[in-house]
Amino acid sequence: MNVLLEMPVVFLLALSAVLGGLMAGFFFAYSASVVLALRTLSAPEYTTVMQEINEKVLNAVFGAVFFGAVVVPVGASALVVLQGNWSTGYGLLFLAGTVVYLAGAFLVTLGVHIPMNDYIATWSPITPPDEWAAVQARWARWNHVRTTAAVVSFALYLAAIASFGP
Repeated sequence: MNVLLEMPVVFLLALSAVLGGLMAGFFFAYSASVVLALRTLSAPEYTTVMQEINEKVLNAVFGAVFFGAVVVPVGASALVVLQGNWSTGYGLLFLAGTVVYLAGAFLVTLGVHIPMNDYIATWSPITPPDEWAAVQARWARWNHVRTTAAVVSFALYLAAIASFGP
C-alpha cells in the first residue's frame, strides 16, 4: 500500500475510534449512572429531569461528536471500499464496527430515543401519563442496547487499527 494513500485511512480510522469511543463512553455513563438515578425518581421528578436532559444535550459539542461518529466512519468505510481494502483484516473489522454503530447506536437513537424524547417533552410534570414507568423502562432498555453496540463498535475500530498494515 502507498504511504500517501495510507495516511488518510489511518487518520480516519483513528478519528472514528475517538468519536466512537466518546459516544460509547457517553452511552455507558448514562447506562451505568443516570439510568440508575432516574429509577429512584417519582413521575413528576422523572419528567422534569428527562425534559431538562433532553433539552441540554442538544448542543453544538454533543452534536459534533454524535454526528461525527456517523459521518467520519461512513466516509472512512467508503475510502476502505474504494481502495479495495474491504476484504483485508482491518477493512472487515472497521466495516463491521461501522455497521454495528449505525444499526445499534445511531438508528436506535433515531428510531427509538428521539421519538420517546419528543413524547416525554409533551408531558406535564404535574400530571405525567400513567404509562410513564413503562416509557422509562423502555428508554433505559434501549439505551443499554445502544451502549452495547457503541462499545462493540469501538472495540472493532481499535482492532481494525491494531491490524492495519501489510
